[in-house]
Order: sequence, then structure tokens, then C-alpha cells
Amino acid sequence: MNFKIKKIKLAGLEEFSQSEAFKNFETIPISPLRVRSYIHNPAAMNNDVVLCMGFDGEKLVAFRTFFAGQVNCASAPIRFGWCSGNWVHPAYRRKGLSEKLLAKAWTDWDGKLMSTNYAPNSEKLFLKTGLFQPIYQFYGFRGYLFPNTKKMFGGPEANFFIKAGTSIIDSILHCFSNLRAQFYTFKPSPGIRFEIAEKPDTTCMQRVETHKNSLFFVRGEKELHWIFNFPWMTNLKEDHIANYPFSTYSSDFHYKTVKIFNKERFEGFFLFSVKNGHLKTLFIDTVPGLEKDISGFIKNYALKNRIEMVTIYNFELAKYCLNQKFPFLPGKAYGQKIYSSFKIEEHTNYRFQDGDGDLIFT
Repeated sequence: MNFKIKKIKLAGLEEFSQSEAFKNFETIPISPLRVRSYIHNPAAMNNDVVLCMGFDGEKLVAFRTFFAGQVNCASAPIRFGWCSGNWVHPAYRRKGLSEKLLAKAWTDWDGKLMSTNYAPNSEKLFLKTGLFQPIYQFYGFRGYLFPNTKKMFGGPEANFFIKAGTSIIDSILHCFSNLRAQFYTFKPSPGIRFEIAEKPDTTCMQRVETHKNSLFFVRGEKELHWIFNFPWMTNLKEDHIANYPFSTYSSDFHYKTVKIFNKERFEGFFLFSVKNGHLKTLFIDTVPGLEKDISGFIKNYALKNRIEMVTIYNFELAKYCLNQKFPFLPGKAYGQKIYSSFKIEEHTNYRFQDGDGDLIFT
């Protein structure tokens, strides 16, 4: 194998993504939506290496993508690269190509990389390199309402018996969920009411700006504007990219912003997304003690919209859901880590959010 590495910096990303060479790739290394997002990232610099590709001759056989993030520190924010998007051609796996690209990117980002929202094999690779250490563990919750075992186990390569079996299991589970839904009623605490919007408004952004210095990762008003204005997912089928190995389209994809009031007093807001039947909380900035009401809202929304699965990483909210699982079918503790290739001495003094890293995009 004649393996060689090619890097693309942010300044040349748009031109590369529109080139004939890019269009001729059997598998493209970055989607048009991500290109737009990377370019408009408020933390980005033109010299950032955002795409690292591996070739066997002229054939693209591996790639990794990166986008800039910032860590809050007492002196000044620290810029680093988020690992987001890792692919190796099936015929070239277990040859160490992904590790070579990661090592190259580690050098290009001055030894400052982070990762979360990883696949199990990616976590093994981070540990194998010896470059990464976990700096935070999410203690979350995952619950199922209308699970789709056909989707989990009955993929296109599944045989007739698996597909038939999962269909029967789904029918039985959905009957249980429908029955449980009949006995679930959500009644907010006295004085509590909710307002739902597509994006955070001025009131939400003012709260974000007030509290942004308490967050470990820099996510203020301009960062949230960037995330909502330049998403990586779409619910428009015509924007689906068939030759990109990561999801870009879901017919039910949407973000929701939920503002919480106690009578007329604004008590904060939270964000969540839905993609392929999966609801994920992404950002929670409220006064303490609203776990019961937020949990109830999410359960009620999930039931009405026949959500398959709910994932919550916020510790207090997850703890409440683990103690009050109804009407979820099974519910379990669930959480990943955040890995870093550099030390941040002050990280215990800051708060983490459910959607840190690329979770808020995917």
C-alpha cells in the first residue's frame, strides 16, 4: 500500500469541497452542511487543519475531520480541535490508518485535541495512543418509549426471521407503551408554564451571556447562533448525501427551545433535538429544582410524538429520571466521557452541558 496523508486547512476547505477531485470521490470526506458550519465557526481560524485524509495512491481510504472549540480558563480561553468524523474504507480497516491520521492531527493542533460522542472502537483507539485522558464523565439516563428493535437489529442485511421477529417484538412493546401512556398525566407544578420555540430568543440569549463564563466550553450567544444557523442535519430529503458515511438527513429532525416561567418570572430554558426517533437534551440553563417539571415535559412530549428513545446527560435531571422512570419501558444509567490530549487544571470549577462537542449537531 502506498499510503500518503493530505491535509486541508479551513482557508481552503470551500474550494476543495467544490473541486472536481472532491466530486469524484466514491465516499466524500465532509458534507456540504459541515463545510458551511466549519467556515462560520466563531472559534475557527483560517490555518486550522479541519480535514486529514489518507490515500492509497489516488484512492481515498480514510479521513478524519476536526473543528475548533474553546475552553474557558481564568487567564484566557484555550483553543483546541474537536475530533468529529472518523472513517476508514472497509477493505483498509485494522491497518492503523486512523491512528496515523490522529497522530498527524495531534501535531497540527499543537497537541490540543478533544473528543466525545465517540463509537466504542474510537474510544479504544484514544486509549491505545496514550495521548488522551478522560477529563469528565457524563452520568446520564437513557429511556425507551416506542423502541424500534427492527431498526436496531433488523438492518438491510438481516434475514427474514430476524425482520419478522423484531416486527413482532415492536408490536408487543408498543402495546405496552400505549397502555402505559394511558396512565401517565403531566401536571406542572403550581405557577410553572412552558413556551416552545424553534430557536433561543433574546431572553434566552441574555441568560446565556450572563452565565457563559461558568461553562467549561465557550458557548455564548454567538456560538448558539452559529449552531442553529449552520446545522449538520436536515429534514429536507433533497439535501440527503448518499455517499457520505455519516447521517445528514432525518425526516423528523428538529430542534426545540423550551422556556420556563414561574408565573411571569423567567426561570430559564432548555434545548433538545429529535433525530430518527431519538430525543436528546442538549443545553439546560435554569434555576435549580425544576427537574420534576422538565422531566414531565420531556416525557409528555415524547409520548405525544411517539419518540423511540430519550437520552439525558444533565446529572440532576438524569438522576430524577432514574428514580422516576414511568412511563419509560426500560430505563438505564448511560453516559460517555470527554477525552482530552492536554491538561486543563481548572476544569472542576466549571459546568458541562449535554450537547458539548459535536453532540449538539448530531
